[in-house]
Amino acid sequence: MWMHFNRKATALAITVVLLAGGAAYYAVRASHRADATPADGDVAETAHAFLADWQAGDLDKAARLTTRPAQARKELSDFRDQTGVTSVKLSAAHLDSASVAFRTTAHIDYLGTKATWSYTSHLTVVNDPAEHEPRVSWHSNVIHPDLPDGGGYTLQPFAAQSTPTVTDQHGVPLTSREHPGLEQVLNQLRDRYSASTGEEMKIRLSSAGDSGGGRVIATVRQGKTGRLRTKLDAGVQKAVDRAATKRPGVSVVVIRPSTGDVLAAYTTGTDFDPALEGVQAPGQAFELVTAAALLEHHKVTTRSAVGCPASSTVDGTAFTNPDGRQATDASFAEVFAHTCDTGFARLADRLSGQDLSSEAREVFGLGQDWQTGVTTADGAVPVLDGADKAAAAIGRGEIRLNTLNLASLTATVQSGSFRQPLFVDPKISGKAPALAHRTLPDGVAGDMRALMRAYATATGAKGAAFGGVADQFADSDQPIIGWFTAFQGDLAVAATAPEQAHQPETAESVVRAILDATG
Repeated sequence: MWMHFNRKATALAITVVLLAGGAAYYAVRASHRADATPADGDVAETAHAFLADWQAGDLDKAARLTTRPAQARKELSDFRDQTGVTSVKLSAAHLDSASVAFRTTAHIDYLGTKATWSYTSHLTVVNDPAEHEPRVSWHSNVIHPDLPDGGGYTLQPFAAQSTPTVTDQHGVPLTSREHPGLEQVLNQLRDRYSASTGEEMKIRLSSAGDSGGGRVIATVRQGKTGRLRTKLDAGVQKAVDRAATKRPGVSVVVIRPSTGDVLAAYTTGTDFDPALEGVQAPGQAFELVTAAALLEHHKVTTRSAVGCPASSTVDGTAFTNPDGRQATDASFAEVFAHTCDTGFARLADRLSGQDLSSEAREVFGLGQDWQTGVTTADGAVPVLDGADKAAAAIGRGEIRLNTLNLASLTATVQSGSFRQPLFVDPKISGKAPALAHRTLPDGVAGDMRALMRAYATATGAKGAAFGGVADQFADSDQPIIGWFTAFQGDLAVAATAPEQAHQPETAESVVRAILDATG
C-alpha cells in the first residue's frame, strides 16, 4: 500500500526494494490533469517506479518513465557500461513538491579494482503533455549532479597509485623542497614504490574530445597512505645540501661502509641524475683500483721505488702528468700520494688486462648489476691490453664511473669488503643486492688505508682521502672534472665537480665541509 504525502511533508525515507523474483512493480496513476503539477502521490509513485526499474537493471522500462526515453536509455547504459557499474542501490530520501532527492550507491569494478561510490542526486516529476502521464523530467544530472545536460559526457573511473611519503631511516620525511639536490632520487622512489602503498580509484567527467582526460569529480577508493622508509639520513643530507649549494655541476654521495647504506646524495642534474646514472672517465680517481690490484698481485709494496717520470710511453702512446710533476726515485706511496699518472701507466705493464678488470669487478663490485632501489649505472672496466690497459690504469680510455661508484670504492677500502650501496631495504625493492666474489686481503686493505691517509697528509685533507682530475673533451663546457673522496669513521664521501685547474679543489672543499659537519 502506498503512503500518501501532503505538500507540507519534507521528509521521505522509502528505499526501493527488490523482490526475490524480480523488481517490485509500481503502477503509475493514469488519471490526473495534464496541465497541473503532479500530486504528491503521483510524484512518489513515479519516482519509485523509475528508481526500482533502474536499480533492477531494466533500463528500457526506466527510460520509458522519463520525458526523453531514447536519451535516458543511452545515458543510463553509458553510466552502467563506461563507469563500470555492476549494481546500484537507489534510496529516495526527500520529497519537496515535485522534486525527489535520492541516494545512489554504485558498486564499481574497474579492471579488477573494486569500489563503492555513494552520492545524492535529484529528479523532478512532471506531467508529460504528450503522454498525459507523470514522468521523470529527463536531464543528465539525474544520474549525477555534475553531468552536463545534453549527453556527450561520461563518468569514467581510473585507477591511480597513491604517492608515498618518502622518509629517511629514522622516519623523518624528505621533500625536494627541503632537499633540492635529492629531487631526482625522491621522484624515482615515489614513482617506483607507489604500488606498495595501495591503489586508489577516482571518477572523472570526460567528454569525447578529452582523450582520457577530464575533471576529477570523486575519489571512490582511497589508496593507503604509505610511508617509504629509505636508507637516507636527513641529518647527513642537510650537511651535504649546505656543502653543495651554490656549487654548479657538483655531485655528492655519502655511504656508510659497514652497511652500504646510502645516507645522502646530491646532484644538480635535471634530465637524469649524473651522480648515480651518469658515467664518464674518472681519471686519476681510478688509481685506487689500480693500486689495490698492484698490491694484491704482489707487483709492488708501498715502499717500492717505482719513480714518477715526466712522461711514459706505452706501445707508442705517451702519457704525461697534468701538473708536470716528476720524481725519478719516488716510492709507490709517493706516486699514489701525488697521483702520478706516468708512474701508474708504467706499472700497468706488471698487470694483465684481466688482473685489473677482475680487481674492479670481483673485489670492488664494479660492472655488476647493482640493485640499489633506484636507477644507477654501476661502472665499467673492460679487459684491455697495451696502451689501452695503461690508459685504463689511470682512469682514461674505456673506464667509466660516477660519483656513487667512487663513494663505493672508498667504502670498500674502509671496510675491506664490498657492500652494494642501498637506497632502500632489499625487502622493499624485492631485489637481492650484488655481491663481490672476494674481499680485500687484510694486508692490502691496511696498505690502502695507509696510502689514503698519506694522501690526506700530503694534501692537507681530513681523514683518509684520495682525489684527482679527469680531462674531458677539449670543446666541453666542463673540460676538467675534479673527483675527490674520503672516509672518516663509518662515513665514505665522494664528490665530483667542474674545476678551473688540474687540481680537485672544488670537489675536495665539498667533501671537507661534509666531514667537518658530520664528524
